[in-house]
Amino acid sequence: MAKDTTLIIHGWSDCSNSFKKLKQFLIDNKVGTVQTILYADYESREDNITFNDVVDGLNDQMIANGLIDADGNKLKDVNVIVHSTGGLVIRHWIWQYYHDRIEQCPVKRLVMLAPANFGSPLAHRGKSFMGSLFKGRWKIGDMLEVGRNLLNGLELASPYQWDLAHEDVLRDEPYYNRKQIQTTILVGLKDYEGLRGWVNKPGTDGTVVIAGTSLDTAKLVLDFSHSGKDPARQHHDWAYQNPPDDFGFGVIAGVDHGSIVEPTSPKTGDKGMVGGLILRALTTKTPKDFEKLINDLEQYTESCYQKTQKPRFQQFVLHAVDDLGDSIKDFTVEFFIFRPHRLSKKGLADDSKMDKLEKDLSQEVHEILTANFHTNQTDTSFRRFLVDLEEIRAFMNKAEEQLGARPALSMRVHVPKVDDGIQYENKDLENIVIHDTSGTLKPPKNFFYENTTTFIELRVNRFNNYVHIGVKPRKH
Repeated sequence: MAKDTTLIIHGWSDCSNSFKKLKQFLIDNKVGTVQTILYADYESREDNITFNDVVDGLNDQMIANGLIDADGNKLKDVNVIVHSTGGLVIRHWIWQYYHDRIEQCPVKRLVMLAPANFGSPLAHRGKSFMGSLFKGRWKIGDMLEVGRNLLNGLELASPYQWDLAHEDVLRDEPYYNRKQIQTTILVGLKDYEGLRGWVNKPGTDGTVVIAGTSLDTAKLVLDFSHSGKDPARQHHDWAYQNPPDDFGFGVIAGVDHGSIVEPTSPKTGDKGMVGGLILRALTTKTPKDFEKLINDLEQYTESCYQKTQKPRFQQFVLHAVDDLGDSIKDFTVEFFIFRPHRLSKKGLADDSKMDKLEKDLSQEVHEILTANFHTNQTDTSFRRFLVDLEEIRAFMNKAEEQLGARPALSMRVHVPKVDDGIQYENKDLENIVIHDTSGTLKPPKNFFYENTTTFIELRVNRFNNYVHIGVKPRKH
């Protein structure tokens, strides 16, 4: 087997000592040696350290260890294995130094074990006093530090994740593919057990959001900022920007966020699947072989869900901005159910004549979609909600049965005024249809995709009456 250089990068509040078993597993299976399998360490609980600091230090160490030269040109091909926050670290490093010259990037194979690509529901807890007690540093001078800057980036719906995704995932030519950086993502489907079980949240492996580990993304722009000025302008648009889908993604039964880093023999059932898949991902060379790995992972993931009967989720991240791109800190969203005859060809829904059944179903669907809602603590213009797709599909089937027709799902935004002189144009914030299978709209709108993160950008016009031009002088 290949003996390429392999780099292991840990997650938040962890260190390379947790990966000794993984390194020995690779050595035992002849994927590298003691000298060719390297650890990357960073002080993740230092409050002052930022992701920029981490990737800057990582780059310096790459040079010092002879993996790249001083100009960043590759000297060796490198396999990278990351866990949890390590996923954001390596993505940030690749984008920072190679976004416009990916051919010089030394990373050829990337294995992500439960990566926090799109956040963890535990991050904001880690910044709390209890988080400091349980996870903080116990060191004179750094007492109870938890790495607040990194946790800000890890929090659900963080501006950091939004910005990074727009740089490396939502781009015209994503480099996570079979011909450039062969990327394999593995995540467990098991909750924590015992005392650690109190942190479990729906749709997670105990720590990270399963749907948020995947790089499968899309973006929906709901632009209300010009509708009043140009009624003919389209109010909304799906902006896929060719997101990456050429990567391996596997959900593994019987494994949680911690145990996924301790691979065992491929003969030991589901837990052994992790070890076998890591070996396969690190030794797959040709694009054709990698395509086979992708397909095998899809089949295994499907069988895993069938066997465990675990629900599948989709994560959504909202970001509200005004017509000049500034964040809108205070806004609300509502979801509605409509009969198909209330839909316009422009994809809008008329709520002026909703009947009681539509109103009741709207209340129910709103509660389903906002049950796992989180407002980002650093910037409240970012929100996140997680949807149990089995639950929403069952609801839509029930709604169809009660309405006697396939229903449409819409979303409406409300933004309160700042004061009497500064306001937002709420009159143009109409009900936008986001999911419709009735055939009314061409093409049909589909809002739900399992194990993905969907970005929704809301743009609303802000105006004020504090600025005047005239021929007469004014006194303030």
